[in-house]
Amino acid sequence: MPFRNRFNYKFFQYILGLVINFIGFSLAIPLILAIVNKEPTVYAFSISIGFSLILGYSLMLFNRNYPQYLTKKDGRIIVGLIWFVAPIIVALPYLLSPIYFQSPINALFESFSGLTTTGSTILKDLEEIPKSILIWRALSQWIGGMGLTLIVILLIKNYKNGSNYLFNAEFTSLDKEKVRPHIKDSVLKIVYIYVGLTVISIFLLSLGEMDLFTAVCHSFGAVSTGGFSTSNINIGEYSAYSQYVITGIMLFSGISYVLLYWLIMGRWGKVFRDEQSRVYLIIILIGTIILFSSLFFLRNYEIEKSFRVALLHIVSVVTTTGYYLPEAQSFGLFISTLLLLLMFIGGCSSSSSTGLKIIRLLILFKYSNNSFKRMFHPRAIIPIRYNKIVLVDEATNLVFGFFFLYLIIFIAGAFTLTLFGNGFMPSIAMSAANISNIGPVIGYMSPEVTYESLNFGSKSTLMLLMMIGRLEIYSFIAMFSKTIWTKN
Repeated sequence: MPFRNRFNYKFFQYILGLVINFIGFSLAIPLILAIVNKEPTVYAFSISIGFSLILGYSLMLFNRNYPQYLTKKDGRIIVGLIWFVAPIIVALPYLLSPIYFQSPINALFESFSGLTTTGSTILKDLEEIPKSILIWRALSQWIGGMGLTLIVILLIKNYKNGSNYLFNAEFTSLDKEKVRPHIKDSVLKIVYIYVGLTVISIFLLSLGEMDLFTAVCHSFGAVSTGGFSTSNINIGEYSAYSQYVITGIMLFSGISYVLLYWLIMGRWGKVFRDEQSRVYLIIILIGTIILFSSLFFLRNYEIEKSFRVALLHIVSVVTTTGYYLPEAQSFGLFISTLLLLLMFIGGCSSSSSTGLKIIRLLILFKYSNNSFKRMFHPRAIIPIRYNKIVLVDEATNLVFGFFFLYLIIFIAGAFTLTLFGNGFMPSIAMSAANISNIGPVIGYMSPEVTYESLNFGSKSTLMLLMMIGRLEIYSFIAMFSKTIWTKN
């Protein structure tokens, strides 16, 4: 069977060209900064822009007459392939800056980490890195948090449910309520909220001790729940005010964009009735109380500092952002284990957070509870409900499949890392941190390990885990499935 009869390859190439062009135009921001500051990265960004625009426009030009159809399988494949190709384009200025990225694997690692909003970094002395590279790291993270597929949906014309298939492949969770009847309108509202949070964050951080550049970089990191910083000690360098602002932005960024829209529209009841958001806030509350108690009663921290440090770290881990303070080095085994468990939970569905997502854990808990009830009432019909809506068996089965695959991949990742010479506990921490896209926490969970010091095999394994975590497994597996590549 000819390849063109199985997969809409011309449409994929057109979309790929569109994405590459978008990245090329985005590269203009760090290029301007490099020119203004007379940095040595002008050449790297100039070449990267030229190559991106030529390649992107060529792909769009030669495939502009793509077939006007898109299947559900096509959507899965296209989204997966885009997320593999885009980091290579993002890495171009890093590849052309060997003084800061000593090897191609380091450049690709930083690129994958940024675009997947993981936040792991191989850079050792951030204060010595040119601002153009720092802003590009932050910007790529911000773009990745919004989602490349949402950008594609806004830029292409809608046809035959094509946008729906792309949207569903990007957001694979069960909660896909739209804020508008048409998918493009919904995506546009999501982008408005995402940009709005960013602007608010930049404004609030600028009121503190941060300059505009630092405020922009940390706003990009907080809104995307990515965690890139411009300081070697992460956000510990900044005031309590800035830390509270970043904590608040992370908290909102871990909530579903759909719920944020209803919140802005004044539909507060709709927000507070949502089971997922309630559990999200309860988890943060309980985690904060536990960590606060440890810091205040056992380590004799002041009450305000105990609360700030506890709230920031719990929100950072649950939202899979990864910002941290120097105090994290002394948390101890119990708190580190608690944070490790919270890594897997993640934020709400349809947010920039990754991880298992709270909605899936809710369904797993309800299924377990129903199974217990059926032991005593075997003939009872007890449906699983989410927000008072009965879930079909197919949806529940998908959750179980996702949970099982997630744990298997996490264990396989940790095992592979030990094969490449890493210690057992660092391997566990790194596998959990990177499949959950919360890379920076390795700095205090395994202080003896830095990403820069890892070998080629370890970095490659972590890059793969980052991508699996960002694509939420199913879209990733789709690219290697024989069934999905065959004709419908």
